[in-house]
Amino acid sequence: MGKLRIGVMGCASIALRAMIPAIKKCCHLHLVAVSSRTEKKARQSSDFFGCEAITGYEKMLERDDIDAVYMPLPTGLHEKWVTKTLEAGKHILVEKSFTDDFEAAIRMVNLARFKNLLIMENYLFPHHFQHSWVMDLISSGGIGKIHLLRATFGFPPLPEDDFRYKANLGGGALIDAGGYVVKAAQLFLGFDLKLLGASLFYDHELGVDIYGDALLKNHQGQVAQLSFGFNYYYQCCCEFLGTKGKLILEKAFTPAPGFKPIVRLEYQDFKKEIMLPSDNHYLNMCNFFVKTVKFPNEYSTHLETILNQVKLLDKIRKESNS
Repeated sequence: MGKLRIGVMGCASIALRAMIPAIKKCCHLHLVAVSSRTEKKARQSSDFFGCEAITGYEKMLERDDIDAVYMPLPTGLHEKWVTKTLEAGKHILVEKSFTDDFEAAIRMVNLARFKNLLIMENYLFPHHFQHSWVMDLISSGGIGKIHLLRATFGFPPLPEDDFRYKANLGGGALIDAGGYVVKAAQLFLGFDLKLLGASLFYDHELGVDIYGDALLKNHQGQVAQLSFGFNYYYQCCCEFLGTKGKLILEKAFTPAPGFKPIVRLEYQDFKKEIMLPSDNHYLNMCNFFVKTVKFPNEYSTHLETILNQVKLLDKIRKESNS
């Protein structure tokens, strides 16, 4: 199998700033085109990245020389364009969150299964070296038996016109910042998580939630305390409390390429810091996506992962609203 030919649907900031450079750097991907609703944006992006410009998303889906689509559109547009992309016979790497509607997630996943196509949600942080290092330390008993994961992801208020404040585009803190901490809980504590309680605070003028908290527990009794929002000072932390010590990751979700993460370990009467090597989780995700496309028997696992994530986010919303 040669290079996977990929097109980019939309000129979002994360695409231009991080994902398209990673696609260009990935030796297993060939960037064919960037599409936008406007010719100007498509042309500016294509000129910068050395690929073709396509005006209109549907025109890109008509192309026979594109095998897969990277989709950095707002969550509220995903069902329409994921469905059209699958119907066009193309694999999808879609920005998080996949959807805020569990029934919509089922419809899209069922179509992917019928078409034998891959959908992968673009949560990057699990593909960073620091998290495999942490999991190795935990599995070796480095801080004893884990009782608690505390994960926080939040940042200061966004510009008033930001799409995350727009309900019709799938805005809100839960499916944005909250998606990261829910994914972290599943990564470290497994998929069999029971929701013990949740709270969301809504800005009723905006019509979206702007911060929240959730409490989860797995069958082993390990607990995850999750906090997220758009009204914090910047926080991006995972903390693991074990019977022998504590481990803290202070840049858990957004370590930039070249950044060397620091792990803080605390034991009785003893503390130390360990600097880990830098990594590029954007490039790692590109490689992982290509590798997975080559093995159709693995598609189902990733589709189930998407459903697990959406289902848990849906439970948190319903529990808070109740």
